[in-house]
Amino acid sequence: MAVKAAAGYPQYSNNIITPMFSMDLLERFYCTTVFSDISTTEYSGELQKCGDQITFFREPEVRVREYNKNQRIEHDTIDSEPLTMVIDRALDFSIKMNQIDEEQICNFDRWRESFLRRASYQLARTIDGTVLNSLFLDVSPFNRGANAGVLSRNLNLGTAGAPVTVTTTNIIDTMSKVHQVLDEQCAPREGRYMVVPPSWLTVLRASDLKSALMTGLGWSPMVNGRLPETVMGFNILESTNLRMDAAGNYHIISGVKSATAFASQIDKTRVIEDVDDWATYYQGLAVYGFKTVYPDALVDTYAKVSVV
Repeated sequence: MAVKAAAGYPQYSNNIITPMFSMDLLERFYCTTVFSDISTTEYSGELQKCGDQITFFREPEVRVREYNKNQRIEHDTIDSEPLTMVIDRALDFSIKMNQIDEEQICNFDRWRESFLRRASYQLARTIDGTVLNSLFLDVSPFNRGANAGVLSRNLNLGTAGAPVTVTTTNIIDTMSKVHQVLDEQCAPREGRYMVVPPSWLTVLRASDLKSALMTGLGWSPMVNGRLPETVMGFNILESTNLRMDAAGNYHIISGVKSATAFASQIDKTRVIEDVDDWATYYQGLAVYGFKTVYPDALVDTYAKVSVV
């Protein structure tokens, strides 16, 4: 809207004064994705060449017995449990642009670069949400619920209808319990992660970690909002792709990267000219699959985060 003019003075807006359009594009904000930080691609093998699934085998278990001299030895057989990862998910996009518009849009090259970048991001974010919100279904029964812990059986990580309410006073204790659950399963301590929503970090910053003495750092998160690289042995990964359920609760996933296998078989883009129209199609295809290979190395904390 133009600056108002007094009575008797002409208004030149949209007449002699014409609107200007910037050649720059206002970029959208991009949320981070974490699926590449919580899964490994080491099992993808020959899937890049052909096939729609790959089977690998878990290391066999061996039974050990006490031995007495002159005792008859008992013999066991061993078998290896097969695990199959199926490439059964696909996403695509297709954007149609008339070639007349391509020529007449002054900054089309930048616009094309922008929408292709956005399309790639939307593919990654969709994959991220699918992986994050599926893993809790595969967690070992000893790594979830009100009686978690394969040894202790007394660690409350929340159940349907009775989630753990995470506050500034118990968030460190909750994370410690998750750490213990993984320890009891002999999961590697190196590279442990925890994927959390932004509200979890709000509570964490206001917890005892706000004291520089508690963190052992030369600064407090209260000063700049930064957290230590690891908290309770976990690399904290913030994600807006964790879905909150109808009751306002989250399935907070923790574990080690090697617990989940991920394979991307096709990640392609192409440009096609329409033979029946003066138009161009900008298209992309992603084909992928994932599999939990170590359920014992994943933990599901069913929690409501209270920032009050």
